[in-house]
Amino acid sequence: MAPETAPPGDADWHRRVVGRSLEDARRRSIDRGARLVRAAARVLERSNGASLTVQEVADEAGQSLRTLYQYFASKDDLLLAVFEEAMRTYARLIRAAVADLDDPVERLAGGIIAAARMPALHDKAGLEGGLANLRIQLAQAEPGLLARSQAPVTDLYRELVAGALAATPGADLDVDAATYLVVSSRTAFTMSWTLGDDLGVGLPDVVDLARFCLGGLGVAHPRAWYEDVDTRLRLSGDDGRSILRRLARAPVGSGR
Repeated sequence: MAPETAPPGDADWHRRVVGRSLEDARRRSIDRGARLVRAAARVLERSNGASLTVQEVADEAGQSLRTLYQYFASKDDLLLAVFEEAMRTYARLIRAAVADLDDPVERLAGGIIAAARMPALHDKAGLEGGLANLRIQLAQAEPGLLARSQAPVTDLYRELVAGALAATPGADLDVDAATYLVVSSRTAFTMSWTLGDDLGVGLPDVVDLARFCLGGLGVAHPRAWYEDVDTRLRLSGDDGRSILRRLARAPVGSGR
C-alpha cells in the first residue's frame, strides 16, 4: 500500500488573500482609532485639558462606548494616543523651524529657541494649556508610557544634542545625560510659560534659555550669536495654532 502523502502547503493565492484581508483590517482599525483620537482632541480643546470622559469622546465621535473600548483599553490609553500624536506634530514643527540651519550647534540652539517661542506665537497656544494639563495627568497615571509617547520630541533633541556635542571641542557630556538636561529645561520653561510661573522668580527669555542649555555643553557664544540664530528660524503665526486643534482637524498619523 502506497504511503499517504502530506497535505500540500497553502497555495500562493491563499497567502495573498489573507495578506490583503489583514492589511484591510489594519487600515480600518487605524482609521477608526484616528477618529476617536480626533474626537478626544476636540473635547480636550474645549475643556482646556481640564476634563474628559470616555462617554464624551464616544458621543463626539458618534460611536458607542463598546466601540471605543475595542480600540482603547482605558481613558488613559486614549489620552496617551492623543499625546503621542501631539508630540509627533510638535517635533515636526521644531524640525521645520531649524531646516535652514546647517551648523549642528546652531541647529540645537534653534531647536530650543523655536520650542520656547511656540507658546507665545498665538497667545500661548503653541504648547497650549490643554496639552500641558494633559501631560500632567499622564505623568501621574502612566509615567513610563508617557516617556514613550514623548519619544518623537526626545529623539529629535537627542539627534540635535549629539550633533552639537560632536561639533564642540572639549565637550565630554554623555549624549543621553545632555539630552535629559536640555529637554527638562525646555519643558520646565514651556510649562511655566503656559500654566504660570510657579517659582515666582520671573522667567528667562528664550535666548537666555538657549544660552544656559548650550553653555552647559561647553558652547561659549555671545548673546548676539543666539539672536542671529533666532532671526533665521522658520517660524510663522500658524505654528502657534493649537496642537490639539491640529489633531482635531487633520488625519492622525498624517504628520500635519
